[in-house]
Amino acid sequence: MQVKLITPEKTLFEGTATYVQVPGLLGEFGVMPNHEPFISILKAGTVGIDTPGAARQEFPITGGVAQIVHDNVTLLVEA
Repeated sequence: MQVKLITPEKTLFEGTATYVQVPGLLGEFGVMPNHEPFISILKAGTVGIDTPGAARQEFPITGGVAQIVHDNVTLLVEA
């Protein structure tokens, strides 16, 4: 699935992932390929992105919004 992690200043990550772990307002959730579409508010925490053949990348965030549509995950986050 395609993932974009974007702050107001720059794009932190853009690429293919096999799994994304996100700090949702109501609790942590994971996104895998072919996930049901939804939108969630994010709280402060760490976004974990697993990419094919590489170690997990982690990005601390202070909040934001996640949109999952088909195989596209867009995370608009604060610093």
